[in-house]
Amino acid sequence: MHIADNAFMPQEIPAMTQLHEEERVMLNALYPLLAQATPDIASIDAHLDALLQHTTVHFEQENRNMLIIEFRPYPVHKDEHDLALSAMTSAFDHWKASRDLPVLRHYLETELPAWLQQHIATMDMITARFLKMHQDKGGVLAFA
Repeated sequence: MHIADNAFMPQEIPAMTQLHEEERVMLNALYPLLAQATPDIASIDAHLDALLQHTTVHFEQENRNMLIIEFRPYPVHKDEHDLALSAMTSAFDHWKASRDLPVLRHYLETELPAWLQQHIATMDMITARFLKMHQDKGGVLAFA
């Protein structure tokens, strides 16, 4: 499994594109670990923890910026973030409790990339457009 360089739609806000790219790279670093005959559990766990932390910070930044511009669809977009983080936490917790590699692989190779592509191409694309309009009017955003 490998997520191609151009798999995630670029956004009008470069910081958003960068966050998505970082997550793509993190996922691609995980895939070879999942394919090992004898998985390095400690390494997988460390990568999962880093991905969860990165995704949490990523969503917090987007949420904060939607609030800055008083983005009316904020509740719907934030709910998607909350659901995605819940699914990620659940998948990672299940892995740590069961070490069920096929279930983890399915989540990381199928469910998460599909969700990311759909979310980026729809909700993030529209959000980025509104954030860019805010910037173009001289407004300030809060990306790290």
